[in-house]
Amino acid sequence: MNSARSAVASPGHPRKAGQRPLATSAPVRRTTAAPAKAHERKAVTVLTPRELDVLKLVTQGLSNPDIARRLVLSEHTVHRHLANILRKLDLSSRAAAAAWAVRTGLV
Repeated sequence: MNSARSAVASPGHPRKAGQRPLATSAPVRRTTAAPAKAHERKAVTVLTPRELDVLKLVTQGLSNPDIARRLVLSEHTVHRHLANILRKLDLSSRAAAAAWAVRTGLV
């Protein structure tokens, strides 16, 4: 029998078959901010200039209809741009996108 699959979960910490046990002897160290910054710079280059325009206006707190009027676009187009931004940056909400823009110095 495969030893990785026969591992017994510790009380209160169930594991799926084949899942590695959690290390408890040393604290987990998070990566430094430098890789995140490099990732964030790359993400800015992935966004189109129009997506950046939309993101800047989202950061100002504008709604989709307001952004559409400001950029002379349909609301549907603004919605699509925002969906593309969230997908490209792997974010879940416009608030997260606004926070990302502030954190990266975009605005």
